[in-house]
Amino acid sequence: MLDSLAYRTAKNRIHSFAGEGEEMVVRHDQAMECFDCRDFLQLGIDAYQWLTRADEQLREEVFAGQIDHNAEADQAIDVLYKTWLKPCDFAEKWITVQQQRNFEIENLTEFRRCVEEVRAIVRDNPHVGPQMAEKRDLAIAEFERGATVEWEIRK
Repeated sequence: MLDSLAYRTAKNRIHSFAGEGEEMVVRHDQAMECFDCRDFLQLGIDAYQWLTRADEQLREEVFAGQIDHNAEADQAIDVLYKTWLKPCDFAEKWITVQQQRNFEIENLTEFRRCVEEVRAIVRDNPHVGPQMAEKRDLAIAEFERGATVEWEIRK
């Protein structure tokens, strides 16, 4: 009986089924980890959008004369941009693991665009000393007085 074709086929199928079940658990866990990675990137994207919104709102209020320019507010925004970048190395390592598993992360392009923009902001707008802040404040005052020339890019 145990040497029959039916038994051998059943035994092979059961081992195959059990082995696939174990493999599916691993794949399922990896897929869930990929979703966690995606959600983590989305958290970063959302935080970036809120930060840029706060930054833009602050600058609009200053240029509209609704509030006075405040160097401490600028510095606080700069600190948030720098803080936003801190988990990005971890994110890139996690992304690499997902890509090695041949998973696609649907919001990866958008996340990397945010990283590039924040790095450019931090690189091009480091916290400056009092001399540069004074020049910036003078430029803002000249703009508000209409002493600067406005220009536009035409298509």
